Amino acid sequence: MDINYLILLQNLREATGNIFTPFLEFITKLGETSVLMLAIGIIYWGFDKRKGIFLMFTLYANRVINGFIKITACVYRPWIRDARITPVPEAQADATGYSFPSGHTGNAVSIWGGLSADAQSSYKIPKALRIFFVILILLIAFSRNYLGVHTPQDVLTALVIGTVVLFAMVKLMPIIEEKPKGDIWALIVGVALCVVLILYAALKSYPVDYAPDGSVIVEGSKMAVDSYKTAGGAMGMLVGWFIERRFIKFSTDIGNSERIARLAFCFFTYILLDNFAGTGADMLISAGLGTGAAKSVMQFVCLFYFTAVAPGISKLFSHIICSLRDRK
Repeated sequence: MDINYLILLQNLREATGNIFTPFLEFITKLGETSVLMLAIGIIYWGFDKRKGIFLMFTLYANRVINGFIKITACVYRPWIRDARITPVPEAQADATGYSFPSGHTGNAVSIWGGLSADAQSSYKIPKALRIFFVILILLIAFSRNYLGVHTPQDVLTALVIGTVVLFAMVKLMPIIEEKPKGDIWALIVGVALCVVLILYAALKSYPVDYAPDGSVIVEGSKMAVDSYKTAGGAMGMLVGWFIERRFIKFSTDIGNSERIARLAFCFFTYILLDNFAGTGADMLISAGLGTGAAKSVMQFVCLFYFTAVAPGISKLFSHIICSLRDRK
């Protein structure tokens, strides 16, 4: 039934001359981790640090759980399961790893759902905006089916898991932030889970199926790369958050000129680093580090920079500028 549904949507794409495809390709981008991190950056660096932290925790909690399930279930993508499925090429290129559950959908619930919640926020979210975010989440989930890269089971499961994680983080974040040693325990437990995910991805066995010509249809080690990246990014976020919380302590209660300068600096440098991550991983692999480890290391660096280094440098610049002004 799931394949028949995808074929129905595929026939709709063809019958309408792909008129809706560009719109849904745009919508699906709003569930990508790289895009969502930039959205978080606007909030975390410039407007509401606590809300930004809440969104990062929710996103990576969901992604770590998603990573465990993906490499446990080992469900192939729809076009691998059935040759009749022809996904939209651009969406297929970004559809890495196993299929179940949908990462984009889980991401959407974490961030757009997280933005619709008043938890850990200095701002009251208007009802109309909440409704818009819910519609956006459902559109992102549908886009994964429409583009042919996920089955209904993939997106429905991701919606459920993402919602449970979101509500759990609404309850957990006040405890983490208010308890005297809440941040230490969050760091220890979070890093431990990430290490377990890396070891699990590296040591478990993966199904091996062969095409008629004898070639391997899917290499499990390649399908696990997303889990390595997720674990590395989550660890970088956690360590960076802890260091920022204990030592850097930057504030988003700043003037508009400083806010614009900080956002410009943080965005520019983070995007440069993120774009370098692939090259950096290749260099580490050439130096003898395994693919999974290299991907983990580079994601750790990117998220550590995002949470601690970038705001720390911007805070230092701000102090230097203020000191120069005071001398005048």
